[in-house]
This record gives sequence, C-alpha cells and structure tokens, in this order.
Amino acid sequence: MGTLPFDEMGLKAGKATFEGGSLKVEDFELTPSLGTSVMVASACITCEALNLEPPYFVTAGDIGDGKRSKELYSYMAANLGTLDVTVLAMHYIMPDISGMRNILNSLGKRREGMTLIADAGAMYAAKAAELAEKIDIFTPDAGEMAYLADPKATHPAYVEHLLFKLDASEVLTLIRKAYESGNIPEILLVKGPVDYVVEKGEVVETIDEPSISAMEAIGGTGDSLTGILSALIHGGYEKIDACIKAARINRVAGKLAHPDPATSISNIIDKIPDALKEVGLCA
Repeated sequence: MGTLPFDEMGLKAGKATFEGGSLKVEDFELTPSLGTSVMVASACITCEALNLEPPYFVTAGDIGDGKRSKELYSYMAANLGTLDVTVLAMHYIMPDISGMRNILNSLGKRREGMTLIADAGAMYAAKAAELAEKIDIFTPDAGEMAYLADPKATHPAYVEHLLFKLDASEVLTLIRKAYESGNIPEILLVKGPVDYVVEKGEVVETIDEPSISAMEAIGGTGDSLTGILSALIHGGYEKIDACIKAARINRVAGKLAHPDPATSISNIIDKIPDALKEVGLCA
C-alpha cells in the first residue's frame, strides 16, 4: 500500500503488473520513477521471476494535503480482513497516527501469519504512533536513522541530529540509540553506501558489494530494495535471509544496468531477473 503523486487519482485496488516499463493497477498506468511505484514495480518483476502471484496493490493519489492518504488508511483498515495477505508492505503515505493504529488493530489474530514492512511515510507514522514494535521490518536510509534514534521526534523534519553526511560510525551509533528508545522493530534493513541488516540491535550482516557509486544519485534505488524484500518474504524466505539477499540483488541489478547518474530506475528494475539468476535464486 502507498500513495502516488497524482492529485485527481482516486483509490485503486487490484493486482499490479509491470511490463514494458509500465506499472498498471486497475485502469491506471504509469512509469515508475520514485517511491511507492518503484517498490511495487520491483515486487512485480521479482514475483514474476520467482513464479509467484503478482502483488495486490492498494493506492490513491496524494500530493500532500493528506485527504487521499486518510482514505487509504480507512480502506486498508476496513478491507484487510478480506484479503489473503502474507506480506503487507507500506510505503509513501502522509503520516497519520490514528490511521496507522486502525490498520494494525484491524489485523487481529491474522497478524501472526503476516509480515509487516514499513518504509517512508508509513514508517514515520508507525514510529510517531509508538507502534514501531508491532512492525516486523523498517527499511530506512542512513539519514532516516536519525529520526528513528530521536525519541522525541514525530517526523524527520524535527530530528535533533544532522541528517546529512553520516559516516559509518554515526550510522552504527544511531542504530544503537534507536533500539535503546524501544520504539523500533526487531529488524532493520538500513539502506545506503553500506547496507546494514540489524536484528534486535545487533548488526548481523553488512552488504557493500558490488559498490556502484552512480546508484547513490539515482532516485528510487532504496524503494526497489523494499520491493524486492517484500517479494522474497512472500516467496518463503526467512526475514533476515530475505533482507541480506534483497540488498545483494538490488546491488547486482544496479551493476548489470551499467548506470550513470542519468540512468532511470526503470532500467535497474528491468535487471532484477538477471540479478536473481546471478545470486542463484532462479535459473
């Protein structure tokens, strides 16, 4: 679930497809460029390569006033019980504390068989609502770790820590502080020049190869990682293993695209099936 930046687009819900560079849901079609669209397109192509059903996508257009985001929160809370959900990946949406609470409260006993992943606005909402521990995995970038580590901040704009130019030691310090706050999921996949897979406050794996410097300038590479991760968990991979594999697949896809800073994220998404082959996940 997640919003798209289209003012007039009402709520859409249905199986998503990604073909010929276009992401489709119901009667709506777009070229993935950032955020939710990149996450879902990456999940689509990963599921197809692994012979899994395509993801079911629930979205609405929101350019910042929050109206459609509220509709999306309400729809999810009302309809999750009718969907056969193994993984709920939540992405760009205006943070709303009551909206996030309603979604999580709607799950009931079904929560035990479900993996919840939050990125971007959904991650901010879960943290602000003090419900982060009810999510299985957050997928922040290194800058967002400053927000997660600040127990008083209700949005990344209000963090006390500088968000930019964080070195490795600062990222590790922020990871430790975030877990000390108690309002954090059991697992983090921290995205950046080095990807950190963290469980219960301990870094269990770092992934820094292949290192493709141009990917840091391409918008959407963190969103593609979240999409790959959600598809792998849906395919049966254990959560920590899926985090490690997703980080490697995303980097290999970047390498195979031979990117420069002007490369489109769609070109990298197209390489995910080849990346899956290179890491040995499919023939």
